[in-house]
Amino acid sequence: MKLKDKKIELLKQVHTRDEQGFTKTTLEPVTTVWAYFRHLSGKEVFAAATTNYKEEVLFQISYRADITTAHIIRFHGVLYEITRLDTFEGYKEDLTLYCKRKS
Repeated sequence: MKLKDKKIELLKQVHTRDEQGFTKTTLEPVTTVWAYFRHLSGKEVFAAATTNYKEEVLFQISYRADITTAHIIRFHGVLYEITRLDTFEGYKEDLTLYCKRKS
């Protein structure tokens, strides 16, 4: 068992229309949970004389059936997109969230 000692916030995207009919996307909090956190990799990509940094991380939380790849995670003020969910052989103890830093 890994120590879940980091507090993360799960957010959902909400789409609304303003007075002119334009769609506005906002993030609304769903819940705050305790998680295990680990960096998976860091890749630097050099293109057009600029450096882009792609950060991939893993969060492991207690099992929740209501989490999907449409949710966003906020950890230390940084937003992460969930790219994959893993329930480890279908057991409903932990849920592993593979994420990439939102640009």
